[in-house]
Amino acid sequence: MRPLEPDDPPGIGPYRLLGVLGVGGMGRVYLGRTAGGRTVAVKVVRPDLSDDPEFRTRFRREVTAARRVQGRYTVPVLDADVDTARPWLATGFVAGLSLREAVENYGPLPEPSLLPLAAGLARALVDIHATGLIHRDLKPSNVLLTIDGPKVIDFGIARAAEDSALTTTGKVIGSPGYMCPEQITGEPPLGPPGDIFALGGLLAYAASGTGPFGDGDSISMLWRVVQEQPRLDAVPDALRPIAAACLDKDPARRPTAADLAERFTALTGSGTTGRLPGPVLEDISRRAITLLDLEATALPLDAPVTATHHRTGTGHPVPNPLVPPQYSSGTYDPARFAPTVRHDRPAPARRNLALPIALAAGLVAVAATATAVTVVLARHDSPPAATSTAGPPTRTTSGRATSAAVAPGSATLPAAYVGAWTGNVSDGLATFTIQLDLKAGRVGDELGTSSNTGTVAKQTCVRAETLAAVGASDVTLHARLTAGSGCDDDGQSSTVRVNADGSATYTMSGMFGDITGTLHRH
Repeated sequence: MRPLEPDDPPGIGPYRLLGVLGVGGMGRVYLGRTAGGRTVAVKVVRPDLSDDPEFRTRFRREVTAARRVQGRYTVPVLDADVDTARPWLATGFVAGLSLREAVENYGPLPEPSLLPLAAGLARALVDIHATGLIHRDLKPSNVLLTIDGPKVIDFGIARAAEDSALTTTGKVIGSPGYMCPEQITGEPPLGPPGDIFALGGLLAYAASGTGPFGDGDSISMLWRVVQEQPRLDAVPDALRPIAAACLDKDPARRPTAADLAERFTALTGSGTTGRLPGPVLEDISRRAITLLDLEATALPLDAPVTATHHRTGTGHPVPNPLVPPQYSSGTYDPARFAPTVRHDRPAPARRNLALPIALAAGLVAVAATATAVTVVLARHDSPPAATSTAGPPTRTTSGRATSAAVAPGSATLPAAYVGAWTGNVSDGLATFTIQLDLKAGRVGDELGTSSNTGTVAKQTCVRAETLAAVGASDVTLHARLTAGSGCDDDGQSSTVRVNADGSATYTMSGMFGDITGTLHRH
């Protein structure tokens, strides 16, 4: 999400706008919030399209049609104003990432993830086709992966299957590589089998990282769709015959969405949530945390609010039934993650966020996410006294450390700190393997590297470390992120101290409290 720009409005209809989610062919998409705290995606039509009467007619029909689709695997249309100067459409906002983002960032999905994906997409098409609609543009960026299954989004060019009056002659609408042959040639008329063809293409993409007709310019890809057979070698054996049937050139021979849902249910057994790869789940969990933070601060549009999350103590730990068992590492106490919300003026009561926040906390427990890092390694002998050349890390309202300034100086890293350190740390939820490598140098020198890796999901964040300060019993480092997806440690600070037995105590200021453990030099 990008910040609002000066030309962006502060609100649309009853929604306060929080940021820009993206820009598409139809217009800008904003993240909005209702007075009651629900987050929504608000699509605002471009000015040039707003002035086109034909487009307004299409948009009005799109909204009317999209409101008929209600299902677990689609994102609902919540509100719209098609008669205002800049027409807009509000849909539910899902804390997930697109199939395209997941594959590009983390690689093709394994078979245990492909089967639930296929089942969820088939059930989404059952709901869409039951209303008389076809999607027309089912592609990787229009499928969101969430913790409770895939969601089909963006009915921006969907039309009622029986209505072709507004389709411009000779105009091809869709995405090359996922369009069916009849969508390209115009014969026979496009219908629900076109979405089935796209579903087959999505399975090939999710399994291999490439669409079934390869890559290249649009003309070449459209020719291959019409003339060549799809490439399905990377699709698992259990799914390959089904994907091939979906991608049949003849729409009459393709299965229906109901047929697919039945076949995929037989393969998956129970449900469509499945097991997403660890890094994908971590990414989703971070987005869920961000969404919960936004919802926790929800107020009417004219009400300022400040919110913090805190750990309130021990309490009676209880199992969290909402965390997938393969990622669970113990018991969770929802009270530890209850939100504290301070209102600058009286506000309506809101729902209790303790359980959703506990869920997000449990999910983020698998993340090798780089939170603001404060590393403390105690040493057994007193190093030469030195005056810190940089002040200690400051704290944000979330309790995370911000970066300290780095100023060159004459203080050097004591010899006891030089070497390679490894060990495990935990905040009681997540566990990380830490590696810290330091060499001799002065304050202001980039003299080492560090990394943290989630012990469950194996995602790693890598940093270059600059010596920021040398104190009487510790040193402070300043991080520069060099590798890792979804890491936020760039510019953060850490401190180091060595224990009397030669081990190192490691303390990080994490999202849900201190992360501590012991490192050993080797």
